[in-house]
Amino acid sequence: MSDQDRIERRSFLKDLAGGAAAAAAWQGAPAILARPNPNDIIGVANIGVGTQGHRLLQSAQAVDKTEIRVVSDLYDGNIARAKSLCTNPKLRIVKEWEKAVADPDVDAVIIAVPDFMHAPITVAAAEAKKDIYVEKAWCTTIEAAKKMRQAVKGNQIVMQLGHHFNSLPYFHKAREIFRSGKLGPVPLVRSYIDRTNSFPEWRFYTDYEITKVPSDASEKTIDWQRFQAQAPSKRSFDPLRFFNWRCYWDYGTGIAGDLLSHIWDSINFVMDLGIPESAVTQGGLYYWKDGREVPDMWHVLFDYPKQNLAITFGCSFHSKHVDEVTQILGRDQTLEVASGFCRTFGGEWKPEYEQKMEKTRDLAADVWKLAREKKVTPPLTVAPPDYVYREGELRVTSHMENFLECVRTRELPRCHVDRAFQEAVAVVMSVEAFRQERKVRWDPVKEEIV
Repeated sequence: MSDQDRIERRSFLKDLAGGAAAAAAWQGAPAILARPNPNDIIGVANIGVGTQGHRLLQSAQAVDKTEIRVVSDLYDGNIARAKSLCTNPKLRIVKEWEKAVADPDVDAVIIAVPDFMHAPITVAAAEAKKDIYVEKAWCTTIEAAKKMRQAVKGNQIVMQLGHHFNSLPYFHKAREIFRSGKLGPVPLVRSYIDRTNSFPEWRFYTDYEITKVPSDASEKTIDWQRFQAQAPSKRSFDPLRFFNWRCYWDYGTGIAGDLLSHIWDSINFVMDLGIPESAVTQGGLYYWKDGREVPDMWHVLFDYPKQNLAITFGCSFHSKHVDEVTQILGRDQTLEVASGFCRTFGGEWKPEYEQKMEKTRDLAADVWKLAREKKVTPPLTVAPPDYVYREGELRVTSHMENFLECVRTRELPRCHVDRAFQEAVAVVMSVEAFRQERKVRWDPVKEEIV
């Protein structure tokens, strides 16, 4: 976007009877701020090109008429990889994210830095009139969430929170099924993430499969002072804290921000529940006692009494038995959804379910017989689902495609600012419940945790 385009855009916004009226007009008619020429190439700055950031860089530059113009990172190794991946020969490199945000050739920024840095960069980018794709979790405090929301809405920018489940067909189908009413009343949603590796969870370096500290990691290749600038505690150089920041309270909210945020937001996408009324959390360090501060087990109960609904979330880092699933337990049907499937089961309490089980047992009899003959463990006998999503049923654009399309059209992206605020509150509620060892509640009038 040229300087003249920016001047014309600001003049147009000024004519909309003040900031509040402009915000209302934008929400009500999202196409009103369309770019003068929707065919212009979108210039992007990637702030943070580590484990997730370099993937987002590749995702963005794969979208037609999008160009990566600036990359910013605090580790030389990340920058070198980003340069090798970027297709723009005129790519500019800066260590200071402030320069990336201020660059006049940048229309949108992709923020993929540790969670504690999301708020200052998002606010600065919004005030610079840059559209924003920011990774989850949105932020680490309610105060930060309010500032981010104000900056995004007040400056009329497009903002997408990086919950890519919003852009998977399984969750779109799950939302369609839930809205159909076929599940009947839904008093409970159960969600699980059980994950583990041969190495401790979150002990990876610049990518998920790299389990050793880079040999060149030092204060010469890492700008530790800038990393510490926004941190609540000032510490001496520690590459573990830089690369494994998820393990420490200074830089994030542990499982709450990394995994609960994904699952809770996907449930909110399907069911449109909004902020829970209360939260209770149990967690602790049970297995990976490797110097990390945040728990390796996290169990949360969110309550929605006005909707006669509760949501449970359970996460452990020592087993992979359940893996990942959300179960929306309706009276008439159960809906299971995850990043690789969507399926429904009939009510197990109904007589027809027992009839289905009888047929299943009959069909499985030969399998059981063969298993005994081969002296192997027979499979569990369960009734098959009534419905299973089949690839190709729905066409859903990727999360990055959705964001960049909205940059052009000025429409709200799938995980927009209001959804981001709801996610931030749910995450922080779970953390406060853990820290205070009590049930916490959300005051929707004062917008405070009490």
